[in-house]
Amino acid sequence: MESVSKEAVRKATWFYRDEMKDAEIYSTLGKGEGNSERGKVLTKLGDMEKSHAEFWKYFLRKMGAPDSDYRYPKYRTSLMKFLRRIIGLSLVIRLFERGEESVIREYSNFLMNQSLEASDREKLQSIVKDEILHEEYFASQLSGVSNTLESIRDVFYGMSDGLVEVLAAVAGLVPIVHTPVLVAAGGLVVGISGTLSMAIGAYMSTKAHIEVGKKQTDRVAREIELAGKDERVARLKALFAEMGLDGSYTEQAAKSMSENSEMATEFFVRNKLGRSRETNENPRRAGIQTGIFYLIGSAFPILPFAFVGGTVGLVFSVIAVALAQTTAATIIALSSDTSVKKKVAETVGLTLGAAAATYILGNVMFALLHLPAVP
Repeated sequence: MESVSKEAVRKATWFYRDEMKDAEIYSTLGKGEGNSERGKVLTKLGDMEKSHAEFWKYFLRKMGAPDSDYRYPKYRTSLMKFLRRIIGLSLVIRLFERGEESVIREYSNFLMNQSLEASDREKLQSIVKDEILHEEYFASQLSGVSNTLESIRDVFYGMSDGLVEVLAAVAGLVPIVHTPVLVAAGGLVVGISGTLSMAIGAYMSTKAHIEVGKKQTDRVAREIELAGKDERVARLKALFAEMGLDGSYTEQAAKSMSENSEMATEFFVRNKLGRSRETNENPRRAGIQTGIFYLIGSAFPILPFAFVGGTVGLVFSVIAVALAQTTAATIIALSSDTSVKKKVAETVGLTLGAAAATYILGNVMFALLHLPAVP
């Protein structure tokens, strides 16, 4: 083997450990799902990742790196099993798979920038192709996960809206209304009206989303299914390039995928349009879920005023909302594959900003308009 850099050894070690981590977690989740279809899919994923890890172990040995068997810490797999019970398989898989596309790009860069023996280069190209094809296959088998994530994200957005709007309302009432129960009643009116508005809006929005999405996916599906093999290969290669993947392995993957028009169509629709051909979206369910969670969210800023009023009540209300928003923002971030810290900071900051703005507005109106305080 030609000389390789210390950076190459470091990268290969990271690849090996990452594949072992993936293998262990997929296998653990698969065992937890038993003999169900999802369990079989996850177990197959675990076996695939383990074979990839074996290549990197062999590769490191050839480069003279110290031989070691990496074991993913058991407490982390135990944590995954615990999270599976608490937040469900959908969010655990999304949490676990964050950054998977960037790993494939790292493999691509390794292929292009390292001097590898022909056999190793061929094996690594096979692994990258394997990742693309098999991940896509398993993604289609687990298509319900993405639909579930959309539903989870929607209901927590509804909860977040309830937290923001009702907190802003009670914050605006505190300077003028001195009786806690009246502040709570005012917040409740806003909460109920917001619930109806959000439920109707979610119903209409989901219905429109389904109709528009069906037209888009049907059009793309028709184009791919009716296209000749060469055209399918060209379209898939172009899509890989858009995803930041390039190299001889992409042509191999495109040719393999084009043999199965159904897989090619699903891959193109999911990565081009950001959705699956099949959807379990339900307008009525979306409306009910969003409305219920909006109402739950509105309860957090209202409840403190059942016990205390004035500035003290508002402080407790703000604390309750901040805690609830942190939870909601974390769930939204995980389901959207975005930074948790950034999402929490943004959401809590905007919520408290809205409350502060309406509190100041209430004080200004009370002073400028000489409004009588409500005892």
